[in-house]
Amino acid sequence: MRTYLRVGAIIFHEGKLLTTKMRSGDKVFHVLPGGGVEDNETIYEAIKRETQEELGIKITKFKLAYIKELKIKDKGRGVEFYFYVEEFEGNPVKGFDPENKETIFEDVCFIDLEKLGEETFHPEQLISLLVSDKANNFNEFKHLGLHDYP
Repeated sequence: MRTYLRVGAIIFHEGKLLTTKMRSGDKVFHVLPGGGVEDNETIYEAIKRETQEELGIKITKFKLAYIKELKIKDKGRGVEFYFYVEEFEGNPVKGFDPENKETIFEDVCFIDLEKLGEETFHPEQLISLLVSDKANNFNEFKHLGLHDYP
């Protein structure tokens, strides 16, 4: 059984949550910037690399905010690590997503947290947590539990 590792960045810019707008066929959805951890890197190196690739920014201060575990049908397990980015250098712009997958990285979006539930957003478990956790500066790490994927 293989364990898949993924990282995601929680970034606020000018008071709004930064997301990557993705498309899979007719479906459009928003996800946190991030991606898979490569075999030769740590989760800390992966979050830095992913935000550089996708957004063209250099994160300089960040901390672990959430972990979500996954049961991946017929493939093994997965763990997603979500980091709250407190400081970064540069201006977020659409970069690139080098991973070969069925989804297309369309754009970088800035969403009001209060309107996040109006969009299709993954992971949906964060919709109810982000407002209060942002107000508390993500001071309390949270485990989101074990979920089936997909």
